[in-house]
Amino acid sequence: MRKNLILTAVAALVLSFMSCLPKAGKSYDASNPVAMIEALGNDIASESENWEKEQWDAMADNLETAIRNLPAQMGEDDAAIVASALQRMGVYAERHKRTASELLGVIDAYNQKATAAAASAPEAAPAAQAPVVQKAAAPQAVPAGLLVGSVIREGGYTNVRQSPSTSAAIVTKIKDGSPIYYKRYNNSWCEIYDQQGQFLGYMHSSKVVASAPTVSAPQTGRVATGTKYDWLAARYVTASDLAGMNSQQLRILRNAIYARHYRKFKDAGLRNFFNQQQWYDGLRDEIPASELNKYETYNIQFIQRYE
Repeated sequence: MRKNLILTAVAALVLSFMSCLPKAGKSYDASNPVAMIEALGNDIASESENWEKEQWDAMADNLETAIRNLPAQMGEDDAAIVASALQRMGVYAERHKRTASELLGVIDAYNQKATAAAASAPEAAPAAQAPVVQKAAAPQAVPAGLLVGSVIREGGYTNVRQSPSTSAAIVTKIKDGSPIYYKRYNNSWCEIYDQQGQFLGYMHSSKVVASAPTVSAPQTGRVATGTKYDWLAARYVTASDLAGMNSQQLRILRNAIYARHYRKFKDAGLRNFFNQQQWYDGLRDEIPASELNKYETYNIQFIQRYE
């Protein structure tokens, strides 16, 4: 009897331990690398707190396989899914840097390659045959049950699809920055409605901003406040502030100084990152040096030396 109780207890401990491990043997659909990357991001977000190095390395291998199978050119929705999943993975990998260094390396390598490709690629024009919802001011009354938002501002058009899938037919395109009404469909997709509250289709949630941004003319001297980057304008950066940051994180930190002054970024990677910040509104082409205080001027040069 005592032996059976001991065996039962041991079995329970093993099962408890196994439940904390990632599904290292889990099979992902390698034929759909975008969906595979999205699944990896979801798995890391939900299962990574107690992982050992072997589990992180296994996920790095899976991610590397998925990235290798990505098409040379991706549509807007697929690119947004990949960027969102990699950002989510990066957050958890950064938290467990000692065991997740290989995964961070894979993500950094992809981000650098994607940023370089975006900088050299010409702006893609919207498909001529696709109907377009023109930008218009949102009416005062919000239809019941809907949220007010806008399409992320990237200087183009964003697809609305017939069903919540990147392979679904495109119903229409909405000009970036346009106000919309929406409902959350799941973690990845939103239901999109027009200005009259009529259902249009589905848009990937990475393209939906929770509240419509102000589209007023640029204002000289206007600076965002209440952000996590405010300290960059209040004191000098030190080497200890930058310890452990990779080149991409340093680049974002340096450009956050300009972002607080609402600079409009030409680089697709920076534009995509800051467009997801609620306080950001990229309306100004350039920020004169005269608008930067002594801390901002020093910190830009200091951070750049570490990049």
